[in-house]
Amino acid sequence: MEAAKKQSNTAERLFMLFATVMVGGLLGSMGVPPFPQISASARTTMQFVGGMVNSRPGILIPISHEGTGLVSRDAAKSQPGLTLIQGTMPGGPQVRLLDHEGNEVHRWTVDFFAIWPDADQIIPARRIPASQNNYITHGMWPMPDGSLIVNLTGLGSARIDACSNTVWRTQQPLHHSVTAVGNDTFWIPGHILASETPQEYMPDGWTPQEIDDAILTDHYYHDSVVLVSADGDILREMSVLKAIHDAGLESALYQSHTETITDATHINDIEVVTPALAERLPQVEAGDLLVSLRAMNMLAILDKDDGALKWHQQGPWVRQHDPDIMPDGTIELFNNRATIVNGHTPGSQIMRLVPETGETSVVFPRGSADAFNSDIMGMHQPLENGNRLIVESRAGRAFEVTPAGEVVWDYRLPFDDEFASNFSFGIRVPNDYFTMEFPQCSN
Repeated sequence: MEAAKKQSNTAERLFMLFATVMVGGLLGSMGVPPFPQISASARTTMQFVGGMVNSRPGILIPISHEGTGLVSRDAAKSQPGLTLIQGTMPGGPQVRLLDHEGNEVHRWTVDFFAIWPDADQIIPARRIPASQNNYITHGMWPMPDGSLIVNLTGLGSARIDACSNTVWRTQQPLHHSVTAVGNDTFWIPGHILASETPQEYMPDGWTPQEIDDAILTDHYYHDSVVLVSADGDILREMSVLKAIHDAGLESALYQSHTETITDATHINDIEVVTPALAERLPQVEAGDLLVSLRAMNMLAILDKDDGALKWHQQGPWVRQHDPDIMPDGTIELFNNRATIVNGHTPGSQIMRLVPETGETSVVFPRGSADAFNSDIMGMHQPLENGNRLIVESRAGRAFEVTPAGEVVWDYRLPFDDEFASNFSFGIRVPNDYFTMEFPQCSN
């Protein structure tokens, strides 16, 4: 009975998605509002549908880099340590722990259905994944005891132990990055339902119910920053949409609405402002929050106490991810450049920003031979030896480069013979980071 009910619900969701996409595409081509704005989300929607009916997840794309596992390493020039890679890989959504030779030391499975068997927190219910092919794990933080804080995009956050058992789970749809403040609290992007959003934050002519009805994937119109304890308690939440609205940034909201009406800010990272960055911006204090708003091509700093916007800059980056605050107070970010320019895709970059002047420069690639590309996701991590770990998400590739741009560690993972895995996040930690021996797990 339960299997038949699930199959029926899945069929109903698929029919609704297919019908909406077809009708929206037709009306969009005719210029009938609001479908021209929604049509920009068609590719994401079709990936979502594909993930429900295909034998592989819809997030995946064909292989662009040949090779499996660690294809190259310069032991003398690369940073020693353990590398954690999160994403969609053979076996489903997971996190793998690799040694410096590319060998798998441990694996955590990120199973939505085990974490939330009832899925009461998913509103409306059509957002409940039909299978592991149509949800992703994106954003995590490793704890020294071998547990992980993990996100399942648009679904929630959980802490799983070394054997992937649920320690706790949120009942709020958190997503994207996990930023540790010590090992006691974590800043995580959150979602607020359109039905709980003031009408003045809505695009003109839309009601909260119409916004919710138009959302087909894991997007929510209204994003927030959420402080979560190590025990999974929600300690504080502040609205990003309110900060943008109260600051009068109508042009930023207009820009995001022209791309998609259902995902106004799309916050994908939170960083805690350091004293070095605060010294560069007099209006900013250490402890404030630097956030990346992809839909607006914007970096913004919010007050740590009331969430008010204190500073922002839009571009020249496009659909950026993972801004990192450097020791000197400058900011370096993953510039996705997810656009077509003169008929070709320009490729991604690591870009440096001097926040007080707005001056930018490209840190990597150094030349055309270094080209890499990820239209969504992507991250980077400055390492202790001056190198940088870069995650080319869509290519299923994580690689380390020297300041001169030399690749000294290069790990790749196909999903199957045709498609690459998707790496949503990666981080290098010291060899002695974990304070325990990993157990042999039955799962």
